[in-house]
Amino acid sequence: MNNKIGFIAVGQAGGNIGSKLEAVGYDVLFLNTSDEDLSTLETKFKYHIKGGEGCNKDRNKAKELVIEDFENIGKEIADKVNKDFIYVIFSSGGGTGSGASPMLIDLLIQHMEKAVGAITIIPGENEPLKTHINAYECFRELEEIDGIASTIVLDNNACENKLSINKDFVELLQGMLDMPNHKDIKGNIDKAEVMEMLSSRGMLTITKVDKEQTNLANIVAGIKSNIYAPIEADQVIKYVGLLAAKCVDISELKKEVGNYIDVFQGYGEETICVLAGLSLPFTRLDQIKNRVIENQESIKRNLQATSETRLKSDINFLDGFTPQTKKPKVGGAADIFAKYKKK
Repeated sequence: MNNKIGFIAVGQAGGNIGSKLEAVGYDVLFLNTSDEDLSTLETKFKYHIKGGEGCNKDRNKAKELVIEDFENIGKEIADKVNKDFIYVIFSSGGGTGSGASPMLIDLLIQHMEKAVGAITIIPGENEPLKTHINAYECFRELEEIDGIASTIVLDNNACENKLSINKDFVELLQGMLDMPNHKDIKGNIDKAEVMEMLSSRGMLTITKVDKEQTNLANIVAGIKSNIYAPIEADQVIKYVGLLAAKCVDISELKKEVGNYIDVFQGYGEETICVLAGLSLPFTRLDQIKNRVIENQESIKRNLQATSETRLKSDINFLDGFTPQTKKPKVGGAADIFAKYKKK
């Protein structure tokens, strides 16, 4: 699948995931407004967005820079990751990735006729409020993009070690993209079926179960507890893809995830379950919104306190007061200086 899928890693968080994908053989273009962030990556394809000195979690600044430099960005994408399908990787809570990526996805779909999906990270509940505000606004924009493919939402609540989430995700994505390489007379999942799942609008999750523990109960447990934002209880779903190490009757899976339109099933040496066409994680996003609302009064109060003038009374009682000065003694410093000037 390396010849069909490319990645654009935007911002520092996107770069961390992108570097792992590049290490396993995928073409990745790294974009950033911060030259300093790019310099930390030992990667093949890097591009510094012109005029950028970092965005400091300012989404609007990132948007403006992408608009100004889109012609050059488009050329870089066409030269470096000219694939049938492109995933844009970014953090929803940052500045560069959060602000630039939804716009970049929209521009790629409209002007380059690419199939484009999103791999994004949602901030943990203990992260700063600014990241929550950015994340909510970012998802509002993602939801409005016409023609967007699948969206994979990694959740920083899943694990304190964010780099561990990145590592696990890359392994899971590799497992999904490797599905067509597993051949069995009982059934196979081909490349077209994998691409159909990737191209489906809505959230996509990938779960892996140990070969020896392959059964429906463990698959369901993996779906409920993983590195992604929790799936909605609305049972909206389009496809299930299941590569199984053992025969599994997945008809009961409908009770857990909903009445899927189709299932792509194959057999191999490992068990991987893909859910595609799920609703975006609206419940999780509502939690983010509510946390911001709960704290908005204290935020306003803090901002106002640092902007208003509070030291208003003038205590300079010396203003306008000129004290008498003593005449210098003969032979003092002033007298010596006067003599020196005469010479």
